[in-house]
Amino acid sequence: MFQTETPARIGRVRRSWPLSTLSHEDRSAVYGAKRKMRVGLFAFATLMLTCFMAVTTIGFFDRIVLLIEQQRFGTLIGYLGVCAICWFCLLIAAIQPGRLVRWFWAIALSVSVAASQAYYLVSSSELGPFDVLSLWQASHEAGRAASHYGSAVGWFAVVFLVSCAGIALFPTPGFRVWARHGAKLAWLPVVPVLLIGGIVLHKEGSGAQGLPQHFAPLAVGGVTLAKSALQPGAGERRVPARPASEPAVRNIVMLIDESVRGDYVSLTPGNIFTPKLAARKQRIVDFGAAASGGNCSHYSNALIRFGASRDNIAQSVKTNPSIWQYAKAAGFRTVFIDAQAGVNKNASRLQNFMTVKETAHIDRFVTFDDVATPDLDQRLMAVVQQELAGADPVFVYANKNGAHFPYQHGYRESRSMLAQDGADQSPTSKTALIRSYINNIRWNVDGVLSDFLDAVDLRETLVLYTSDHGQNFDPDRLTHCSIEDADPREGLVPMMAMTDDGKTLDRLRDAARRSFNRTSHFQLVPSVLDMMGYTHDEIAEMHGQSVFGQIASTDAEFTTGDIFGLFRAEVRRSPIDLSQDYLEQETRRLAASGAAVSISAADALRPSYRQ
Repeated sequence: MFQTETPARIGRVRRSWPLSTLSHEDRSAVYGAKRKMRVGLFAFATLMLTCFMAVTTIGFFDRIVLLIEQQRFGTLIGYLGVCAICWFCLLIAAIQPGRLVRWFWAIALSVSVAASQAYYLVSSSELGPFDVLSLWQASHEAGRAASHYGSAVGWFAVVFLVSCAGIALFPTPGFRVWARHGAKLAWLPVVPVLLIGGIVLHKEGSGAQGLPQHFAPLAVGGVTLAKSALQPGAGERRVPARPASEPAVRNIVMLIDESVRGDYVSLTPGNIFTPKLAARKQRIVDFGAAASGGNCSHYSNALIRFGASRDNIAQSVKTNPSIWQYAKAAGFRTVFIDAQAGVNKNASRLQNFMTVKETAHIDRFVTFDDVATPDLDQRLMAVVQQELAGADPVFVYANKNGAHFPYQHGYRESRSMLAQDGADQSPTSKTALIRSYINNIRWNVDGVLSDFLDAVDLRETLVLYTSDHGQNFDPDRLTHCSIEDADPREGLVPMMAMTDDGKTLDRLRDAARRSFNRTSHFQLVPSVLDMMGYTHDEIAEMHGQSVFGQIASTDAEFTTGDIFGLFRAEVRRSPIDLSQDYLEQETRRLAASGAAVSISAADALRPSYRQ
């Protein structure tokens, strides 16, 4: 009678006798055991490869959480879809029946993921198009860079070897149909590279953040170098000379807020947006509504940091000295504070097109980890206050966290917030959205800046305040970053100056009387350079007019999309009429209903940064 064999007995039989001498039942048991072992090994290897891809995808889990919190479910589905395609194509590369093909993909994809991990270790930044350009232009320094960043080179080797072994030595599924036809899919891993490259082209340089690093750097690098090769060289950035005269003030601070719209900041007494600032208006010069450089954070900040000329944006943003270089030449200590890095849409510490090369001119670089979102701007202003109290003249460029969506995450409930009323119970209605936005403004602009003014002496300091872009509350449109047919509200920002220096205050007030509701981001850097001691001719040649000059027209414009001329020949410009009233009817009703509360009540929940 036939006796069922145990796995141990099968092993002994297999070692003792050729399979051809076994009975049909014994051979079936051996084949079944081998199949189960192969399937189990394949499943385990797939799980490990999946985990490796997820872990090396910078900001993968954070981006998912953020998109859920922002209720951007369409974007979430698209993001996960691209990641799924990347995972599938990585698996296809790993199980290719041809050994040479498998090794080709193992090396190519492993170089990609290892390079991204090593670069992130050094810079805390994902590889973006302009990082690729900087690295390409500095490729002759590769030897010295390898010597200086030895830990990054070691980490590159570790990631490369693990990835390469995981792909090249991946157990094949063993299906006969795959052995015969799998080679037909040998070039399928090109699909994610083309897909991500298309996203980068469509978004004019962005869009690759948080995508799998086996493919994203290949796509970004390929698109960027191809675009660069088709363009004439931009040349090196100019090196500024020392200014002709001494700076007009000891310290200069540029506060660039996030998503704060110009008509939601007011110095009119009793307004519902910034009543505390209105009570301190004697120390503030208001230039009224202004036009942003771009309607997206990274473009506006790049335009400001590089002092782009409105008449020659694409060339000037690539060749002008950075604001850091000017400040260093004028004798200032340079400080960059980023309150957005910890909550940004990706895990990068370098954002807004900032590269490692640019940071060489920054003396202190400050970001915040493990700080609750409502407290970020208070912490930022605490660093500003600390720097102003230092022994050396200082130039500070600070990216506030401001009023970025979801608005309700940026503030804590306090007695000076606008309360929900019974007429509007839906948290997703336009009125509720605007109410939440106003609360954010009251917390992060009105409260933070008024606390700062109460705590500091500005007799030797000039503070220039604006926002990177405005906001559009139409539920059927993007709040900002539209490329085609952008709403003017996306480019509507505040423009203010704060100082206790009498001479500077008089100059600014005179300028504001002549240029009220007429300025733009393009006047910011020329105004800063004027205060640093540079001459009018030096400034106008590369950067254009400052706020101290005559700005003739109320018509203005802001850019949308690529400003570098890398992905598009012409810079897109959208008009904005700064004399027009863009305030929503829902906001007017909130103001008319008496939604504002007394500003005398203490904000007990606000952390103090006074020293």
